[in-house]
Amino acid sequence: MKDEFNYKNMEKELLHAVWEEETIQGIQGESILYQQAAAMQKGMSTIKDQGNYEQDYEEDYEEDEEPFQKQPGKLALALLASTAAFAGIAFFMQSFSTDYAYEKKEAEYQNCLVSMTKKEYPNALASVDLLLKEDTDNLAYLALKHTISEESGDLKTQRETLKKIISLDADNYQAYEKLLAIYLEKGNQKGIERLAQDAPNSAIAAMLSEYLVDAPYLVLTPGVYDAGQTLSITSERGNDIYYTLDGSSPEENGIRYASPITLEQGYIYSVRAVCKNERGAYGDEAVGDYQIGINAVNYIAETSITDNTGMDASGLSSAPEIYPQSGTYTSSQQITIDVPIGYQAYYSWSAGTTLTPQNGTLYTGGITMPEGSSVLSVILADANGNCSEVKQVSYTYQANGGQ
Repeated sequence: MKDEFNYKNMEKELLHAVWEEETIQGIQGESILYQQAAAMQKGMSTIKDQGNYEQDYEEDYEEDEEPFQKQPGKLALALLASTAAFAGIAFFMQSFSTDYAYEKKEAEYQNCLVSMTKKEYPNALASVDLLLKEDTDNLAYLALKHTISEESGDLKTQRETLKKIISLDADNYQAYEKLLAIYLEKGNQKGIERLAQDAPNSAIAAMLSEYLVDAPYLVLTPGVYDAGQTLSITSERGNDIYYTLDGSSPEENGIRYASPITLEQGYIYSVRAVCKNERGAYGDEAVGDYQIGINAVNYIAETSITDNTGMDASGLSSAPEIYPQSGTYTSSQQITIDVPIGYQAYYSWSAGTTLTPQNGTLYTGGITMPEGSSVLSVILADANGNCSEVKQVSYTYQANGGQ
């Protein structure tokens, strides 16, 4: 027959499905699937018996003029039962697939925790990455990944994971705190600035604002002036300000701003200024050019300090004057430095360190001589960042005459 139903193929598929279930699940012929399969096989046997009967009947009566008519209703009913049985198999296999996926995730999660307990961080990270591969936006898995990278000291993975958490949960205060700590450790001021700029709420903005450094403000508008001017520089946050007048870097060569700067007639000043907070972080710069007079020349070419090693014959000594001079003292002394007008003095008690305005202490008045033996180093610096040679004095202060 051309359209004969293929019983053998159906039986093979059914038996294969039952074998898979019994092999994986360990079921010994008692499962629903097995029962459905058995029922289906019984239904198929009925179909085959019916088919064989009809074939025999046709052969017995093939010489009759009016052969016996088949009964399609019974065949349709048997096929319907078979279809229902296969529908049950499909539902079971789908449920089995879901359960298997869940058990696989649970096993991977347990592997991750065990690896963390044993401090096998690469294995733990590999497990949590497998979990995230299937569920990339799962905050619980991401938090677990951050914990692993934090305990293993992997700052790069910490940073990337925290950024992902923040992208999914913008109001996560703890994630911002931890990312801020990483930026502080690395001195990444720009990263802190970006975090503050994108702060999602006032609480996070307030927490980050304590670590910001503002750009200084040049009170005098840059431009051309006929007569000498006074330049004031301010910081909204009250940070220290460092500046140069020759266009060089204020972070490297800057003089600490203490009072308004006199811009003299006949010079062109290229001002660069930057703020520095208590942690030593620098903010954005403020820049401005000032031409004082029509025939002004570049300021650095005409300043009285010609280089960073000494001064010219302008009447100033090549090094600052310090009082008292080197010696041994039995009573406390106040040390003073002679600072010419237009200059600032910086000092340090670290004799072996190269002294600059950046690592020195700005001299603002008398310095108390410490007990014991010590060496004081002092330099003078002009408004352009040029420094004198270092002057050093040695003191030995023995209280009560050394008794």
